[in-house]
Amino acid sequence: LKINGVEMNKKIVVIGAGVGGCYVAELLGKMGNDVTVYEIAKRGEVSYDWHDDINPSVFDKVGITLPEEKFWFRKNNWTFVSPSEETAIAINLPEEKLDFSIERRKFAEFLISRAVKYANFLFGTTVEKLIVKDEQVVGIVVNGEEIYADLVIDNSGVNSPFRAMAPASYGMTDMYESEEVFRTFRAFYNRNDSAPEPTHMNAVYLKHLGEKGISWCIKDPSGMVNVLVGRIGELSEETLENALNKLKASNPIIGDKILRGGGIYDVSVRYPALRMAGRGYVTIGDSAFQTIPMLGSGLEMSLLAAYFLAENVKKFNSIDMDALWGYQVDYFKAQGADHISVDMLKRFLLAVNPNDIDYLFKSGVVSNSDFEAAAVGGTIKLGIIDLITRVYRGRKKIGLLLTLKTALDKGDRLKKTALTIPTVYDEQAIEKWVNKMTKIIKK
Repeated sequence: LKINGVEMNKKIVVIGAGVGGCYVAELLGKMGNDVTVYEIAKRGEVSYDWHDDINPSVFDKVGITLPEEKFWFRKNNWTFVSPSEETAIAINLPEEKLDFSIERRKFAEFLISRAVKYANFLFGTTVEKLIVKDEQVVGIVVNGEEIYADLVIDNSGVNSPFRAMAPASYGMTDMYESEEVFRTFRAFYNRNDSAPEPTHMNAVYLKHLGEKGISWCIKDPSGMVNVLVGRIGELSEETLENALNKLKASNPIIGDKILRGGGIYDVSVRYPALRMAGRGYVTIGDSAFQTIPMLGSGLEMSLLAAYFLAENVKKFNSIDMDALWGYQVDYFKAQGADHISVDMLKRFLLAVNPNDIDYLFKSGVVSNSDFEAAAVGGTIKLGIIDLITRVYRGRKKIGLLLTLKTALDKGDRLKKTALTIPTVYDEQAIEKWVNKMTKIIKK
């Protein structure tokens, strides 16, 4: 394929056959590039053995038509439960805005089957490190063999070791901190058929047992019960056991056998990376922290990122920094700015006393519209009437309300600053923008 009269024939390697890696491999391979995907898992075992949420509108945005065979279903609305479990706030999104829940391994195979027509896949292969020469990433090492490439796409996940291997001049030092990753247990249990129907179909327990994190219990259409326990930083055996016992007490529908999953994993719950690329190297998906900070969902973000990356390579007819930076600009304008705003609400909820969250729920200071915005990655805004109403409702704890307002104001300021991202690649302008963002975040 020729773009602007020039044939693309770059050698590109992708680390990881996740959603973003597979789709960008397909798109870049279609352009005539030599693309190879290195995946540590065997084919058929790529991705988690469960289903996750994705907004169906993304498929039209990125140009994917799903097959007739449906391996997904329409989700019910979420219900957020206060720490004491005395108050719940239900989201009431219209059906067209509800997510699909899609089988991750089947979806991964669907994307792989598309991409193998345009890219090479090497399964069961471990990438050991990046090759860096003259302050530039020029390839990877696989099983001791040096493989040189014009571009390395890192789709290796939230615990990517490769970001730290990139040259310091790339400025990719904003690794995640302890409060930015959930250590998460995820399992699907058999359903206790003798138990009554649950009050809430998709219940998310905030600061469950007063701890920093969430738990959830979801009645799955398959007949299984979807259970998650996520805690900031670490998840001890004792914490997990206590949380599961409490979930089962509150939701007797949970049976006694794990039918799928049951492992413990790290999930990114932070704003996207402020530097996603350097010469010869670009991050995508969880490697770039492209998830919704409130819930950790990232399938939709990874597809969009793959699409934006490929579109910018096409636009600039290059894989140089103009194209790689253009990819980050498009991502921030489409999703990243909203997510960095939501991250501030998430940090507030994790830091505040559980009793104060109960108060915010009971008094109506926090509403379902706030959680609707947070769940889909939108911005939470307070108009003057809304603010006066909330002040009245929260008058017994004005200090708490002011702290919440500070968090929301900070999120709004960060979103506005994020949207001032330099649209043209200019290192001085980018460094100034990153420093400004970092200063607000760390304040």
